[in-house]
Amino acid sequence: MPIYAPTLPPRENLQNGSHPVAVMMRFDFGRILRAKLGMFFGFVFLLILIIQVAVLYFRYLANTSVAFAGVKDFAAQVMTQGAEYQAGHLGQTVLIPLWFQVALIGGGLVARDTLHRVRPLIYAHPVRPQDYLLAKGGLAALLPLAIQLPFVLVPWALSLMVAGKNGPIWVSLPVHLIPAAVIIAALAGAVTLGASAMAGSPRAGFGWVLGIVLGTFALGGMLAGLLKAKAFLALSPLALATAWPELLCGMENPFLGWAPTVIGTVGHLALWTFVAAQRTKPSEAVL
Repeated sequence: MPIYAPTLPPRENLQNGSHPVAVMMRFDFGRILRAKLGMFFGFVFLLILIIQVAVLYFRYLANTSVAFAGVKDFAAQVMTQGAEYQAGHLGQTVLIPLWFQVALIGGGLVARDTLHRVRPLIYAHPVRPQDYLLAKGGLAALLPLAIQLPFVLVPWALSLMVAGKNGPIWVSLPVHLIPAAVIIAALAGAVTLGASAMAGSPRAGFGWVLGIVLGTFALGGMLAGLLKAKAFLALSPLALATAWPELLCGMENPFLGWAPTVIGTVGHLALWTFVAAQRTKPSEAVL
């Protein structure tokens, strides 16, 4: 018996539903939330934030309480002051575990698809290579941004509530540190995306990210020491991430100057985005 067109199911409208970028980001985000080791790093960041808030409260008491008047001068000598203290909210105590967290979570974003050879199936759907790259890179950048924001906004809000404009933290701190957090997140996302694209498994992706971060830091430090030029530290994403909060807070002697920091950041963003784009092309997605 012939099958006539009216008896066939209607063709699905591919314009309905979520965008492929949102679908892939939601899927990867759900997997991240289920990662137990990622939860461990969450507790580490929470502990660091509690310590920062405790230091903030101690500063407030040292400046306002009569009982702490005797330790005010001692605290001023021991603890960082001015722009250095403000930039320290995104200092290396936050950035070093941040890079480990990014390597652990982001190292498998592309490498897992490579290991299980699912990218041909993804491209068989209405997913463009730029959609795939945007979903993976966007999530790799949003994760470190979400981690950094509480270290800026929570102490700033507490300082305003407790002491107002006369608190230990600048009223304008978010204006200085949120752009730094965005740049650091973009840098971490690009490095993670490129490293994961070169890896064949999530474990290898973790190693690639740490190898890039630590290896470039060692290379930059060696060249800086041999050639007496600190600008070579801009080879390292970790050094660049350390420099941005200091520059945007106006420190007198930042870790790196403006020129090497800007050039190094743009170079890393361009390099690792290009690597990821080349490694995730449909021609590379073979079964």
